[in-house]
Amino acid sequence: MPLFSYEAITVNGQTITGKHEAATAGEVEDWLVKQGQHPVSIGIAGAEEKAALEDRPPSFFERMQGIGIDDRILFCRQVATMLDAGVPILQALRIMAKQTGNKNLTRILIDVADRVEEGASLSDSFSNYPRFASSLFFNIVKVGEETGTLDRSFLYLSELYENEKEINERIKAATRYPKIVVAAMFAAVFFLMSFVVPKFMELFKNAKVELPLPTRILIFVSDFAVNYFWLILFTIAAGIIAYRFAMRYDVYRLIVDRIALRVPIFGDLSLKIYMSRFCRVFSVLMKSGVDVIKTLELSATALENLVLFYLLDNVIGEVREGTEMHESMGRQKLFPDMVVQMMAIGEQSGQVDEMMDKVADYYDKETNYTIKNLSTMLE
Repeated sequence: MPLFSYEAITVNGQTITGKHEAATAGEVEDWLVKQGQHPVSIGIAGAEEKAALEDRPPSFFERMQGIGIDDRILFCRQVATMLDAGVPILQALRIMAKQTGNKNLTRILIDVADRVEEGASLSDSFSNYPRFASSLFFNIVKVGEETGTLDRSFLYLSELYENEKEINERIKAATRYPKIVVAAMFAAVFFLMSFVVPKFMELFKNAKVELPLPTRILIFVSDFAVNYFWLILFTIAAGIIAYRFAMRYDVYRLIVDRIALRVPIFGDLSLKIYMSRFCRVFSVLMKSGVDVIKTLELSATALENLVLFYLLDNVIGEVREGTEMHESMGRQKLFPDMVVQMMAIGEQSGQVDEMMDKVADYYDKETNYTIKNLSTMLE
């Protein structure tokens, strides 16, 4: 039931405020009258916060803040705990809207809670905020709604975000030293081109001798860097903008994702991360009682790489026609043998969910091992 805030006048003429849980505002009014109090105003708890947020537009820093992975972990973890304790989802959303320190997340949760109260489903309410609720988030929540296991859905999402955060932090730690070295190299080259080489250019001019080709190229690069530095910055900025614009189209995303899987070291690491996530999502959905086709479709949303997504789409089409999953996966070149073999064992034994769990554990360990050695390999 929703939580209402009220303002009332007691028999002594004092004005009091408080909150009361009820199905409708009328029930709150009846409850206040029975208490000997005269209701002045009754509203949904959280409406004041929403009105305050709407009256005050978000500041520049709030817009830049975004909703980080720590906010997502805390939100999913606490909602899962409250749902497991028997707290209604509507009340849990309003509690989190007050507790979170992120104003952007507060706005989203208040709006989602209002939509749910009006009769919309939780997953559809979150679908209005795709930057916060990814397709994977949406589908996992939707499965939780359909199977009555929302608490487990949010618990799983929190674990998924925690695993993603841990992997990102390990990658940052492993690449920190190479980044420093590369940055120092660029700084040194920039200093040489901007200050050292121009000094030698004057000596070369006075010497009046023909310079070797490599030296002439060096002088040209130095002269271009000094006189057209603004053009270099403009080109870099234009390249970044063009890249982000191109990523809106699947044709260009497909090219970039295909290259990403072929990059030495990082391509193999990315494939392991994707396989771990795919197998984990697949296992969770199978344990929740979702049919195989639906499980494959939802698991595909965990693959942020379009190349793998389309490969899995081919698998889904063949499975619909009656082909076993391991046979179809085996025909797709990028699916590792480990996944195919364990899927075959799972289909034969009727324990696909358990086999996929083991594969996910295996790739989690492989990912951790690769990240530990990443710094050495990059050096």
